[in-house]
Amino acid sequence: MKWKLLLAVIIMMTCIGGIIARVAYIQLTDERNQQLETQHQRVANQLQLAINQSVERAVIEVEQLNFVLGTYPEPPAAVLEKFWSDIQMFWELASLAILTPKGDVITQLGLNSVGDWGVKLAGLIEPKWRFVCSDECRLQMLIPTVIADKAAIVFFEISISEILNRIRHEGGIELAILGPNDNLNGSDNYWGRQLFSLSDRARIQPILQQIERQSSWQQVFDHYRDVYSIKQQSWLVWNYPLFASENGPMLLVLANISAWDQALQQFQRNILGILLVGVLLTCVFIFVIAWAPLQRIANHAHLLPLLVERQFSQIREAIPKNKHQILDEIDCLDGSILDVTSQLEHLEFELAAYTKKLERLAMLDPLTNLPNKAMLEHELEKAIACVGRIHNQVALLFLDLDEFKRINDTLGHNEGDEMLIIVSERLSRCVRAMDTVFRQGGDEFLILLRGIDHEQEVRKVIHKIFSSLQQPVVLKSHKLIVTTSIGVAMCQSSHMAAAELIQHADLAMYQAKAAGRSNYRVFTYDLLHQANNRLMIEQDIGAAIRECQLKLYLQPIIALDTGKVSGFEGLIRWFHPLRGLILPGDFIPDIENSQAIIDVGNYVLQEGARILKRLQAIAGDELYLAVNLSANHYLSPCLSQNIADLLSEHQLSPGRLLLEVTEESVMAQVDRARIVMEELKLSGVRIAIDDFGTGYSSLSYLKQLPFDVLKIDRCFVSGINVEEVDTHIVNTVISLAHNMGRKVVAEGIETMAQLSFLQTAGCEFGQGYLFARPLSEEQTMSMLAQINSSLVWPIAQDAARFGQLGS
Repeated sequence: MKWKLLLAVIIMMTCIGGIIARVAYIQLTDERNQQLETQHQRVANQLQLAINQSVERAVIEVEQLNFVLGTYPEPPAAVLEKFWSDIQMFWELASLAILTPKGDVITQLGLNSVGDWGVKLAGLIEPKWRFVCSDECRLQMLIPTVIADKAAIVFFEISISEILNRIRHEGGIELAILGPNDNLNGSDNYWGRQLFSLSDRARIQPILQQIERQSSWQQVFDHYRDVYSIKQQSWLVWNYPLFASENGPMLLVLANISAWDQALQQFQRNILGILLVGVLLTCVFIFVIAWAPLQRIANHAHLLPLLVERQFSQIREAIPKNKHQILDEIDCLDGSILDVTSQLEHLEFELAAYTKKLERLAMLDPLTNLPNKAMLEHELEKAIACVGRIHNQVALLFLDLDEFKRINDTLGHNEGDEMLIIVSERLSRCVRAMDTVFRQGGDEFLILLRGIDHEQEVRKVIHKIFSSLQQPVVLKSHKLIVTTSIGVAMCQSSHMAAAELIQHADLAMYQAKAAGRSNYRVFTYDLLHQANNRLMIEQDIGAAIRECQLKLYLQPIIALDTGKVSGFEGLIRWFHPLRGLILPGDFIPDIENSQAIIDVGNYVLQEGARILKRLQAIAGDELYLAVNLSANHYLSPCLSQNIADLLSEHQLSPGRLLLEVTEESVMAQVDRARIVMEELKLSGVRIAIDDFGTGYSSLSYLKQLPFDVLKIDRCFVSGINVEEVDTHIVNTVISLAHNMGRKVVAEGIETMAQLSFLQTAGCEFGQGYLFARPLSEEQTMSMLAQINSSLVWPIAQDAARFGQLGS
């Protein structure tokens, strides 16, 4: 025993030492690879940054060129030819040309390098660049501009030496430029490519030759982490295409990582030596110090079988009495064994007395004598295991008595217990002999139905339960009719867990309870998805507000007679860090009746005020912002004051803010809605009735409300010129609003035919995909900058020249 323990300790320490050494080596290797990956990415970023800076510099130079050309009356070509030497020296250009938008050359100075590139990129609207290698590699750029009030494209060509100098600023890195893959042979050709440039040629060219001999071009291109050992040095080769294809010009970066490899090898030797010494010292220490205690522990090992065999007297005789004053851990162990022996001997007597009682309590409910929850899980696991072999499927019914708490509160707990006993007896009479009724606790019962072939069999049992419970229950002088809500979960697989089936039935029961008394629902995975989604939203909405995951997207509202944008509707979007984009219809209903809906509404108002401030800076008071409010938020007592504070904080005109409330929410509490509207109107804020036509509102109530705008729901607009009823409804709503002195906004305009009809019908404003989908804040500001002060918003056929209008 002692030798085995010592040998096990030695083996364990050796294994631990080896594992630690291996982990440390892997970590150091990973750190090296991460550092090299970072450096590799940094070089790529520096290359892209240098190219971008060159393009940006070229754009600035084109603006300066336009300014210079505008100061001379001569044609631009003559001015450029006159000052070409100064321009070439000042901007370090190899060549310069001016092209028409179709790519035709107007004038060209320096090298003749334009070729047909400008023709291929005809209609260019943003700067383009490429690398070209002939006698040397150069960067060519095409910059769209306007010269002498005419659209033109300026062609620049510069040497790439300045770009390479920006990259090669760290030690241990050398650069090489290889031309396209032309399958060339010669001393200055590598992998069939011409060598155009090489830093430190005398030292690096032999290394590059060795690398060419060791690896093919495909290996160099695909395996950028491979290490090449050359002249007792370690090198990495990174390639960066200067063209979209791997057959184009290439930038090779040769990185010397010899210091890394030497440090790694030295660390490996050091850590192995330290671990070996540590293992040896630990083994010696254990052998010297632990030998005597191990012998005593070995003696105690013989006592353990006696505990199992309940030989308590022999254990007391085998443990000697303590004869010294100083106690060690083994002495404490002796005392503990004696204590355990005494306690086991005492428990031996008590165990027999409690066994019968525990067996009964463990399996049956003491009130109803029905099997309890522990028995349920046991029987359920057995029934599920038989699915597919003995039973086609099993069903679990989860029952919860309706309003049982009221019976306990009014009649007392004794009568409530009597009610549970009566219900348990009735349930037992409703099931078949092979089925089992369980009481989980409180007023919850579960019924396990075995051998189910069709759902119709489950429905028959449920109807029997409902019918049985319809019979009045007499408690004292009271006659009560008990109802129950039932959730049903079917099991068709022997791999389902018992707890999962119970959870499914429980979830279906809560759905049945939500539908009203004496109902049942069958579990579907849509219910589980809805429950998980609701839980996620309730948990995450607070973080979404704090971390600004909620964004307002803006959809333009257009004056249909002029085509000008009059305002925007703010539409909320939730960019969840894990689930991505969540649209309002997927989370607003789940928080509609909680405090969270007011928190979200206040956040939207705050964001809307900030955006409205930006719109005011661009277009003054010509644009307004419409914000949707939920029913709970709209009727909250502090809404008017919060809005007044926001308008004051951002110095906004109240008339620029339009609050939208749905027709349905207004009609639910029309008197309270009218009071809130009157309070808001006193502050100057405008109000719109949204989704008009879907809320079954009374016109007598509607005319009493002091709103400003009526919004026609998209379901009616989509039927214009398609459904005669929808067409008449839209005409009627517009006439109704005008007769009441209100403006009209049509939602969901998607076709020119709908737009033409609404213009003819006298509708003032409209919004929809014909004009734009909801845009991000930056997209909106960019669009306003493009249409300038005219504020004329493009419709679908004009949208292409303004870029993508939302998505």
